[in-house]
This record gives sequence, structure tokens and C-alpha cells, in this order.
Amino acid sequence: MFYYTILAIFTILIAGSNSKLTRSLPNEPKPCCLPKQHSSQMSISTGMILSDGKPYSSYSTYNFSYDSDRGLVALKGEAISIPDGQKSNWWVIENMKDGQTYTIDQDSKKCYKSIITIKPLYCIPETAVYQYSSTYGYGDKQIIGDTWLIREDEALRYFTVSSDGLCIPLNGYSYSQNPTTVNSTTIANFVPKILDPSAFDIPDECKNAA
Repeated sequence: MFYYTILAIFTILIAGSNSKLTRSLPNEPKPCCLPKQHSSQMSISTGMILSDGKPYSSYSTYNFSYDSDRGLVALKGEAISIPDGQKSNWWVIENMKDGQTYTIDQDSKKCYKSIITIKPLYCIPETAVYQYSSTYGYGDKQIIGDTWLIREDEALRYFTVSSDGLCIPLNGYSYSQNPTTVNSTTIANFVPKILDPSAFDIPDECKNAA
């Protein structure tokens, strides 16, 4: 079951943090593109309805690596199911060039291979609708985040990035229909470089995966 829920979670990029709503900017911001290389820590809260009609929820923390030049995305970390507290360790690699997702169960050392169905979000699309701007932090340590609504075939995504021109991802919410899923994601410890290049290295157990 964890394998399918991890795949569902991975289709979104990025959960809310405390912020206050501010008035809209006099001139609405323009869509931007995320830094081409970056690393961060991603915390994801998920609620979904499984194929058998049963509810499922989890809390996950991942080290996230992103390299748009090479077409690679990776997450590595732990998922905890709620309320039973079952833990599992996962490593997910998406390779845009070969169109494959590799999902590795690090506990059993099993690898699952699948075709990429939803590409990661590299840029805020031109079709996105600006919603509002929010202030994060306090005192002299404040940044402004711009929140955008992105509509997809069977999903809605609210995605917030910094308004300073760097387009740093801050948080996001997604709502999808197939399967019925709600994701809330918070991004922390952002750095504009790859901290762990080995996160993109496909392990031996994936070489013969179906």
C-alpha cells in the first residue's frame, strides 16, 4: 500500500506554514521559474481515499533534490502512516530524459519502476492565476510569498513562491480526484545547489526492476 501512496504523494511538489494575508500588490506579479538546481527539506501531510474506499493519511519528511538541467528530481526520507504510526523509508527518483520514476523501498530493498505521468513543476505556468501575497517571518526578517492557483486535468494546486525574483518555493497544497487526495507541503532549509548528488544515482536493485 505504501508504494501506491508514495507515488500519489510524489505527483505534487510542495504544506502550509504560518503566514498572514496581505493586500494584493498594486501590480500583480508575473509567473517565474524555480532555481534550476536546489535542495531542501520537504514535509508533506497527506490524506487520501484508497481504491478499496478506505481512508489513508500520512506525514512524511524528505530531503528533496532538484536539477532541471539534467531533468532529475529525487526525494529520500521517511513516511509515517496515521494513526498506527507505521514507518517506512523511501527513495524516489524521477528521470525526465528516460520518462521513468524509480521508487525504492529502502526497508525491503525493492525497486518499483513506472512511467512518469505528471512532470515536476519547473515554472509557474502562464495559465496560473495569481491569488494573493503573504508575509512570512517577523520583524526585519520578513519575505513576501506569492500564491498561485494552477489547474490541471484532475487536480488543483496552490503554490507559493518568494516574490523577490528568486522564485524560491515556500509551500503548496494540492487536491486531486484520481485517487481522491489532499496534500499539504512545507519547504525548509532551501539552498540553491545540490547537496547530495548521489540522490540521483539509480541503485542496483532498480536495474532489473519491471
